[in-house]
Amino acid sequence: MARRRKSKSEEVKMDMTPMIDCVFQLIIFFFLIIDLQNQDLEDLVLPRSDKAVPDEPPEGVRPIINVHQNGRMVYKLHDYYTPDAPKNFVKLDKLLYGFAHTIMKREMDPVVKKMIPYDPLLIRADEFTEMHYIAKIMERCGDQKVMIWKIELALGERKDGKTAADFIKTGSKK
Repeated sequence: MARRRKSKSEEVKMDMTPMIDCVFQLIIFFFLIIDLQNQDLEDLVLPRSDKAVPDEPPEGVRPIINVHQNGRMVYKLHDYYTPDAPKNFVKLDKLLYGFAHTIMKREMDPVVKKMIPYDPLLIRADEFTEMHYIAKIMERCGDQKVMIWKIELALGERKDGKTAADFIKTGSKK
């Protein structure tokens, strides 16, 4: 049986350059996306609780306001309140109004007979932040122009890794 030799025209060479270009572009894309997601979260030491449950992100949007230990309020790396101007809440008020009227889903409330935001607002505060800073945000959420009524407070994980669900299953706090 005679073997047939491949001619030069039958040899197939694959050019990997376009595939390598696509891979590098995907890597750059994912680095950018990861960086954009982390802009919502400031480096804070969150308070811990035995009753905390794992966070389930809502279906809609959930804006996140970070409150630093000194009372500085930050959203997406921009300051909206600084304690050096203690009476100046203009930026924070505009931010909350913007949340309530643009990005949050709104529904008609039968009790107040107004369209109110349905999505929650997450407040992440350092564990040593004084409560009156958080109360200021909550107070402004209750304003008649804003009316954000779903507020969530962020808690950190326990050092031992246990959650409230673990305590319910075992019945102990050890």
